[in-house]
Amino acid sequence: MLTPTSASGRKAILGAVLVALFALPDRVSADDLMLASTPVFVGREAFEARVAARVAARSGGREPVGLVLSGGSARAFAHIGVLRRLEEDGVVPDYIVANSMGSIIGLLYAAGLSPDQIYGLVSGTELGALFEPTLPVSGGVLDPRRFSDLIRLYLGDLRLEDLPIPIVVICEDLRTKREIRLAEGDLVTVLEAAYALPVFFPPVELDDYLLIDGGVTNLVPLGAAREFSDTVIVSSTFYDNPRLNLRNPIIVLNTSIDIGKRRAGVADLLEYPDALWIRCSVESFSFMSFDRLAELDAEGYRSADALSDRLAGIASGGVDETLAAVRLERGAAIAEAYRAWAPFERAPAARPALSVTPTVRSSAYPGDPYLYLDSVFVGAGLGLRWGALEASLDAGGDWRAYGDGSFVPAASVSASVDPLPWLRLETLVLADWESLSEHGDDGERVGGVSIPALYQRSALRAALVRGGSRLELSSAVEADGLASEGAAWLLTSGARYVASRPASSKAAAGGALRELSASLGHQLAGDRDEHLAWADASAALSPFASSAALRPLTARLGAMARVALSAGAAAPFYLSDAVFAPEPAALDGVGPAVYGASLSLGWEPPTASASFAELVIARKLSLAAFADAAWAGSPAGLAVPALPAALTVGLRAGCDFSLIGLKSSSLSLEAGYDLAGGSFAARLYLSPVGGY
Repeated sequence: MLTPTSASGRKAILGAVLVALFALPDRVSADDLMLASTPVFVGREAFEARVAARVAARSGGREPVGLVLSGGSARAFAHIGVLRRLEEDGVVPDYIVANSMGSIIGLLYAAGLSPDQIYGLVSGTELGALFEPTLPVSGGVLDPRRFSDLIRLYLGDLRLEDLPIPIVVICEDLRTKREIRLAEGDLVTVLEAAYALPVFFPPVELDDYLLIDGGVTNLVPLGAAREFSDTVIVSSTFYDNPRLNLRNPIIVLNTSIDIGKRRAGVADLLEYPDALWIRCSVESFSFMSFDRLAELDAEGYRSADALSDRLAGIASGGVDETLAAVRLERGAAIAEAYRAWAPFERAPAARPALSVTPTVRSSAYPGDPYLYLDSVFVGAGLGLRWGALEASLDAGGDWRAYGDGSFVPAASVSASVDPLPWLRLETLVLADWESLSEHGDDGERVGGVSIPALYQRSALRAALVRGGSRLELSSAVEADGLASEGAAWLLTSGARYVASRPASSKAAAGGALRELSASLGHQLAGDRDEHLAWADASAALSPFASSAALRPLTARLGAMARVALSAGAAAPFYLSDAVFAPEPAALDGVGPAVYGASLSLGWEPPTASASFAELVIARKLSLAAFADAAWAGSPAGLAVPALPAALTVGLRAGCDFSLIGLKSSSLSLEAGYDLAGGSFAARLYLSPVGGY
């Protein structure tokens, strides 16, 4: 017998310890590997108890009714129509199982919102304005926190275990490689994890897990729902587009991922053929079709309606008094939240949020408020959002795209704060360096680093939104060349009113006015002590709104005027004025007034789109012929000269482009020939879409 004090005993013990140490990692890894197919269910017992209590309270003695809402990105909007049709047959599920984008619809419904309330919330929001591009330091190229803050503004701080309808959201864990089923937790955090599509959105930390979109492995998690009932309804939004270019490497990658998640979803459907499967007829829609909500909703309704006979045989108790009361409460809260959101489309940041973002800030587009800034800033920056404050520090270069085309080093600091939902204070300071040193005529360096040229603009804005109309009052101080002699500054105060008709609504009798806007105000050029009055107006019309074939034909009309009120003063012309003039010098400061008028007629099909590898999509494609005229008042008076100083005819093409159908910017190219001045010019500009 060996004893611990013997040499052989000590060797045996040491050998056993070494064997155990070397064997332990293998054993642990093997255990983890073999658990990869075993889901982790967070909050299972409480979930089962809630389902049983819900069934007993609504109509005891029956089996629970489950509902599965699949992923599918924008196609998941079809679930709204499915829910509407289910409720018409008195079917309200006792529990929901969802993943990916289906989880967004599922969580809103489980929180007590009706299908119409969900539709109104989604349709009243420019989704592209809520997802900011960011450098992928956290694992994704889009920052979803604006969207999360909006959901929190609408719903407050909710937890899954407290929702009126029990719900399970299915995610995948990057650390354990296991499926994570969440029936409890903070709603917004779970929501972020549910649609955290790899690469596009960052994975989400939750307890010990690092979660991503559960739809990457199984688009239709029917098996999870069948664990709690044999009566399950499935709403699916598969993707089957035969027009895809399967030689494109990005599409090849996306399709290879789709193979696995589609196969797993089909396997679940085949294993449980008794499930009531609503195969939504949206499989040809792109996953980026966020602008086709009405069509997706209608297709979901029609797909569910095709199974109305089977739906009528499902007993679930319908919308009971408790759920109806919750919907009334949610409706009032959402209406109040929308009033806080609508003026500037911003929700307070629930917690301090830092982000590293690429920055492209364009100016000189029509309607641009930065009158003294005619350049494009390109760089990267550090952004901060905290409560009502938003700030950014950016560094890069300033491209004089509308001047000499030079590119100079630049940096900027910007900030805005909303002390009240309808009131905003904002400021921007931009510094750029024309050259890093001064040189003499012989090329020898004669000076050190030059002082940067400084531009700044600070503004106070107040906005009121009612339905499709918006009234904004603003006052802004703008200055250019602050660090040099002869700095120019401008005080602009005014009001702007915009009224628009939703694209889905019918044209009013006697006309087809789509949008009308008007602005007026006062300017004071402080460096010259000159007063000016300005005004502009524009309208967009669909002359053939009653014809489906000709409805995309759109006419746009506009007019502008700027008049000097001080004796001997000259009216300026800005590149952001809504008149295209190849030679701005023919109008700028020539006389006491500048007048302009524009007319365009073009094709603007609302659903036209093009995409590159289903990664970058161009929507709202348009092509128009235009004619712009501008006059410079003579020094003798304000009478409009008979002949325009600029008469430009040309073509204008544009689109809204976005990353995976979300964050959007508007790109426009216009080229024209000035019949009065005999010059040709082309201009490309970028402007924001959504947000204020």
